[in-house]
Amino acid sequence: MSIIVEFSLDTTDFLFGSVLAPVEEMSIDLEAIVPTGNLILPYFWATGKDFEAFERHVLDDPDVGGITQLDRVDDTALYRVEWASDLDGVIHLLAETNAVILEGTSSDRTWFFRVRFPSHDQVADFYNYCSEQSIKLHVESVYTLQEASRAGRKFELSQPQREALVLAIEKGYFSVPRKTNLSEIAADLGISQQAASKNVRRGAEKVLRACMLEHVGTTGRPEEENTDTAGDK
Repeated sequence: MSIIVEFSLDTTDFLFGSVLAPVEEMSIDLEAIVPTGNLILPYFWATGKDFEAFERHVLDDPDVGGITQLDRVDDTALYRVEWASDLDGVIHLLAETNAVILEGTSSDRTWFFRVRFPSHDQVADFYNYCSEQSIKLHVESVYTLQEASRAGRKFELSQPQREALVLAIEKGYFSVPRKTNLSEIAADLGISQQAASKNVRRGAEKVLRACMLEHVGTTGRPEEENTDTAGDK
């Protein structure tokens, strides 16, 4: 039975994250892949402003063989990175246990992961390894795929997205006129405004996609409900 684990760890306990931690503020999102062999995490998204400084910073690291910007939309760019050496044990063990990284994102020196493991045994192997290596892993949630469809998980929100979106709703960010702004939301959460913006934006997109698109047919219009009411125009 597949098990989904949500956990976080500090950038200092994650070599991959340390390599990508830029001088200028930049948040990173990993592509959802199975990390295997030399192709460990070749793609990631970077959101920020000074991409040139970010690329110089990454290339200065001896573990990086090269970095290529593949695409860019506004303040977000897709990169492919070539690693000059093997990366840290966290990613290596994820590859060893055939785990799938469903989501990996950075936010102010902390990385959040949502990972699917093949079974409880692989989860135990991963957790025990982290303990042996003194990696401070903060497990936030463990659940099965069946449980994932229950309330609170059907939108597949990460914990940071869930917290930011709930706070935005409670504070009136979506009200007209707005009763708060991203700066205040970021201050309440203790994160940067950029991280708050990303979490609110992506969290809202996930909820809207789940709620809206599941009721949309192939024509792109909401499917009509079956009713017994005749002549109701």
